[in-house]
Amino acid sequence: VFLFFAPFLFMIGIELFILPIDFFSFRVWEALLIKEFRSILPGHFYPRMEIAKLETGGDLTHNTSFSIPRRVTWITDRYGYRKKDSEGIKPWVVIVGDSNIMGTRLTQEEMLSEVLEQKLKVPVYPYAPVGSINTFLKDLQFRKDPPGVVIVSIIEREILNMPFPKLSQKRERFLSFYEWRDKIKQTKWIQSAGVLLDRLFKMNMLNYVRARIGNRAIIDFCHFPSKFGPMYFVQGEAANKEVSDEHFRKVIETIESYDHVLKKKGIRFIFLPIPNKENIYHDFLPDPRRPVFLERLIQELKKRKIETVDTQKAFEDEYRKNS
Repeated sequence: VFLFFAPFLFMIGIELFILPIDFFSFRVWEALLIKEFRSILPGHFYPRMEIAKLETGGDLTHNTSFSIPRRVTWITDRYGYRKKDSEGIKPWVVIVGDSNIMGTRLTQEEMLSEVLEQKLKVPVYPYAPVGSINTFLKDLQFRKDPPGVVIVSIIEREILNMPFPKLSQKRERFLSFYEWRDKIKQTKWIQSAGVLLDRLFKMNMLNYVRARIGNRAIIDFCHFPSKFGPMYFVQGEAANKEVSDEHFRKVIETIESYDHVLKKKGIRFIFLPIPNKENIYHDFLPDPRRPVFLERLIQELKKRKIETVDTQKAFEDEYRKNS
């Protein structure tokens, strides 16, 4: 039995203890993503990591003729988010968001949080990717020492699914226990053991070999001809469908509740929507009508005195000037 399993154990040992952590992935994202041990490891990615890698990918991904090589650097902190670890420095601005905020395909200094930090000269924290603002509201590090500003960013296609804010149900008398638990999870040797176990369960070498011999997943994206070549979209025309008045009112109420909850905590709220690709490049779809949902939403939020970034105009202006 030992002789039978010895080659497999040998390969696992090479992967875990000899080869770089990103050896069998084409992006740093997959190399650092937590797969199983979220109860041990905090955040979304392996904590206290620093990786420089030549990523190959782009909109049309790895192993295609459209693949774009790009050198990127990733640094994660003790909480498992993409930020250089800085103990004792309170973030003044926290950006709650998705992969756009996490900086897919960007090197660290190009991330919105890093650029904003340089411009504002105050600490800015990329709290991404997270499911919703509720993850922020129950996070003890922000409950104990809240930031001055929270920017909530979300891609247009997910705006209709934004949940109402829910305040943490953790009772005050148990807070000391939760703080102790979080400190344990931030211990270096606990995190190192958690990363090792998680990498063992990820089986990156096996997945890499399976992909190389042809057993790869194929995602069927919508694509249409354009002057740039085939134009790929996540949803296609479905992304630009009309939104009912009922759904529109519900979204407004949800975002207003974010503003109310955060202001009650003394936090300034800013809403940052990100347009769909189908929104900006609508003229390449079979139905080229310009969608109006995001533009209408931004206008309505501004009428209600909710600070909102007009990304619709910003993206359209950029597209008009530079294609």
